[in-house]
Amino acid sequence: MNVKSSRLDRYYNIARVLLCLTPFVCLAYLSMGAARVGGSVSAAIGEDPKLAVMFLVSMINPFIAYLMTFMQKKLHMDASYAVVNLTLLIAAEIMLQNIWYILLLGFILYKTTRESGLTVRESFKKVWRNQFLSVISGSLVVIALCSVCLFATIRIALH
Repeated sequence: MNVKSSRLDRYYNIARVLLCLTPFVCLAYLSMGAARVGGSVSAAIGEDPKLAVMFLVSMINPFIAYLMTFMQKKLHMDASYAVVNLTLLIAAEIMLQNIWYILLLGFILYKTTRESGLTVRESFKKVWRNQFLSVISGSLVVIALCSVCLFATIRIALH
């Protein structure tokens, strides 16, 4: 393993840790809000639909970290797998309106494409020919969950 790939592995590990910390940060935020009002976390989530959606959004991020584990394992054998999935996960984070994770995953996508020498278009073409749905199945689940959260966010904003 050369220096560039060890740096890339470090970026993947940092992203996975940050994604896994999101639910704990959300629970701390909810606990502080509940303590301020004098209720419990479950009561705060039950009363405010915005907090419920925020809690759901934070629970999606550890699954993204789990998917990044597979991307990191396949990175040195098949970088197109990681590039395609990172692109779809960025789309999912856009749906969640999570700017910090959009930037983080975008940076990792940039570093991955730079190290592998692949473009996003080349990666999609390569994966499209070889079991496209099996490659993106995890990302599709994340996108489906993010679609539900986006729909709920839009409905809450309209009322």
